[in-house]
Amino acid sequence: MTTTTLDVQIDVCPNGDKEALRLEYDVYLKEGYIEPNDEHIVLENRNYPNFVHFVARADGRVIGALRLVTDAEPRHGVFRLGSFRHFAIQKWATDLLRSADQRRIVELGTMVIDPKYRGGNTYAQLFQKAFEYAVLGRVHYALATIDEGFYHRLLKRGLPFREIGETRYYMGSYTVPAMIDVEQLMRMMFGPQTAGATARPAQAAASSVPMRPALAS
Repeated sequence: MTTTTLDVQIDVCPNGDKEALRLEYDVYLKEGYIEPNDEHIVLENRNYPNFVHFVARADGRVIGALRLVTDAEPRHGVFRLGSFRHFAIQKWATDLLRSADQRRIVELGTMVIDPKYRGGNTYAQLFQKAFEYAVLGRVHYALATIDEGFYHRLLKRGLPFREIGETRYYMGSYTVPAMIDVEQLMRMMFGPQTAGATARPAQAAASSVPMRPALAS
């Protein structure tokens, strides 16, 4: 089944969502990223920084989720998520992040889609909602560790991601540490006049332009 014929609702859950936590566990377990545990959660997420859960619901159930880390306090050098410790980060990137306003940096965390609902546009809807949130929050930079194949698909779609370190095998696949300049993305999507725009026009623009599907497999 795909989400193309579904009415998918995206909820914003600042304190997390229990059903989404279970979906993260089920998907990670099925993909072989983790071992079974009695808590039925991804154990490395127990001490997760402050985050917002974007949760996709359809057919009365959670079918997808994306975490956006909003914690302003780095925990691992210049990063919030421990995943970045597995990569050699380039000096220009660490220097940039140290000099930036930490309140204007977010990190993309766990992203999952129920296997029965892959092949549609649920990922696009999750990214769209997260992008709106970043625009309204006047975010400057978004960071992520991304599957290498997914990363190159994003580049082909014109998203201005930039590698900030070397590709390494991590959590079951070759993975790229990357960064996107949110203000640059805004200018690309909505024109140069959006730089420094107020939250209200930015919200209207973000709501009217759908992002293309990404990692829908």
